[in-house]
Amino acid sequence: MKKKLVLSIVLLTGVFCIGYFWNKYSYAGEEKYFPSDTKAETGLQIGIIGDSWVVRQNLDSLLQKKLLDKGIQAEIYSSGNPGATTKRIYGNLFKKEGEEFSSKTVIEKKPDYCIVIAGVNDAATHVGPDFYSHHMMMIIKTLQHYHIKPIIVSLPEFGVEENFKNKNMISSLSNRSAELFLNKGEEFKIPDYRNTLLKDLKANGLDKNSVILNFDEVSEDYEKDRNLYADPLHLNKQGYQKFSEFLAKGIVNLVPIK
Repeated sequence: MKKKLVLSIVLLTGVFCIGYFWNKYSYAGEEKYFPSDTKAETGLQIGIIGDSWVVRQNLDSLLQKKLLDKGIQAEIYSSGNPGATTKRIYGNLFKKEGEEFSSKTVIEKKPDYCIVIAGVNDAATHVGPDFYSHHMMMIIKTLQHYHIKPIIVSLPEFGVEENFKNKNMISSLSNRSAELFLNKGEEFKIPDYRNTLLKDLKANGLDKNSVILNFDEVSEDYEKDRNLYADPLHLNKQGYQKFSEFLAKGIVNLVPIK
């Protein structure tokens, strides 16, 4: 009886682990593009999609004000999913309107540009640069399919080590195990994620109709710029002022001031 109980526990634990790792590290399949006949509104239209960085500190309103200060009037549509990796952000583009975290509406608005702010949760969960780049490429391809020009914010600087120290034992073991299998035990660094995406964009010709904004202009070192961060994963109010100014400058370089 005891042996059967132990065996059942071992089997259940194995099934749980397999399911956990499969859900975390498996790549998303390519979604089928949906028909969209809506026409873009007149004037400059900008979408923003991504993770919690999109929804914190009213980024859309901040950016709209920064642009107006520079003589550019724009309508901004944003959709952020707190805690989402690039895999989930890609899937959100195809969720039906009204579903939680659906960003399909952003596509339906047919903005001229769509800012993509993602990757912090990929790096924080140590899924690896290939996972990040794969799903970023799918997001970019989708936006380009609908004639929306992607503006990609390079993976933001954040407190990778500080965040790791705050994890529970299961998460810590999961992350270290992933690096053992994916990177020979070496820790993934933020530049690894950025460089892999840039290489893949160029190899697939997607760089020609995309804009990359280098987050280092906001912060290139978490330790030196702690005054800009609310916690290891997020900017604070001061950080968002600098971040929104950074985004506005990037857009100014693309849009002629009338």
